Amino acid sequence: MKAQKPVILYLDDVEENLTTFSIAFFDYYKIHKARTTAEARKILAEQPVQVIISDQVLKEAGEDTRGTQFFESIIDEYPYPVRMLLTGYSDIADAIDAINKGRVYRYITKPYEEDDVKLIVDGAVKLFNAEEQYRQLLVSLEDKVKERTERLMKLNVEKNEFLGIVAHDLKNPLSSIRMIAELINHEAGKFSKDEVEEYSGDIITEADRMFTLITNLLDVNKIERGFAVSTVRLEITGITQAIAENYHDRAVQKSLNIKFDGASPIYVLADEVAAMQVIDNLLSNAVKYSPNGANKNIFVRVVAAESGVRVEVQDEGPGLSPADKDKLFGHFARLTAQPTGGEHSTGLGLSIVKRMVEAMNGKIWCESELGKGATFIMELPAA
Repeated sequence: MKAQKPVILYLDDVEENLTTFSIAFFDYYKIHKARTTAEARKILAEQPVQVIISDQVLKEAGEDTRGTQFFESIIDEYPYPVRMLLTGYSDIADAIDAINKGRVYRYITKPYEEDDVKLIVDGAVKLFNAEEQYRQLLVSLEDKVKERTERLMKLNVEKNEFLGIVAHDLKNPLSSIRMIAELINHEAGKFSKDEVEEYSGDIITEADRMFTLITNLLDVNKIERGFAVSTVRLEITGITQAIAENYHDRAVQKSLNIKFDGASPIYVLADEVAAMQVIDNLLSNAVKYSPNGANKNIFVRVVAAESGVRVEVQDEGPGLSPADKDKLFGHFARLTAQPTGGEHSTGLGLSIVKRMVEAMNGKIWCESELGKGATFIMELPAA
């Protein structure tokens, strides 16, 4: 591809000078000519210009002004083109005195040698290009800083919001544990075996709630710092079936049936700990949001697909509205559906799940209609 010529604006009140300059440097530059400052301004408004060359004395075209005055007048509106001044020997003192006002790069004395002018103009073009690259770099850095700042501000807001949720939600279980502990402390000798089991069970339940909150907080912190995975060849069917079996007792307590379907062995490329956490979370949610005591089913499937291997968890719960689906994997997503057995939810689980799945080069999504249950699908690369 042929390189584009540098663009030069040449301002001179003498038409012959404009013509001579254009003929001399036509092969090297794209030259815009102007006899008056008004013509020069019009060109600057319409054309990108790298170098402006102006005669110092501008009288013959009907205006009594100086090149340095012109440069000074355009400096705020057009600060980037490199400015050069053509001047006769008799005007050098005036030119030097005024040169800083117009931020002039060089002055060229008349009559000039074409080779000298070309060297000076080529240097000015290089200067413009270097400064333009620097400006673009600054813009890029500013954009990155702005983006990083906005992200940090968002994370800080989310952190504060989460800490507020944690502080509020830890208060209730801590109060319950303290109340039970005080009761045991004052009435321990009067409790029957059944009462001891009941109160200790309450303590375990409340402690589990706090453990879940703190675990989620640590997971969020770990992921935001950069969640690292170590993918290996993993037999996913057996892992999924084992996790499903671990939820059997919890499901029975709510009259739910967990039905597993998956051929073995099916291998994926995944991080074992992360994959187990994701499957555990999906099953936990299915149990948590399924109707209590309605003898509903939870279907857990491991299936091979063209694009990978899918782990599917399908419930017969209330399903999700379009609005709920839009915010499903966001931080602190509070959905219309609520846990049906008094379970606790921070609204962080699925945002963590999504980050974990993506870190394993996988995908996760939900298929659901309001009133018809929901199916969560994790797809991982096949091994």
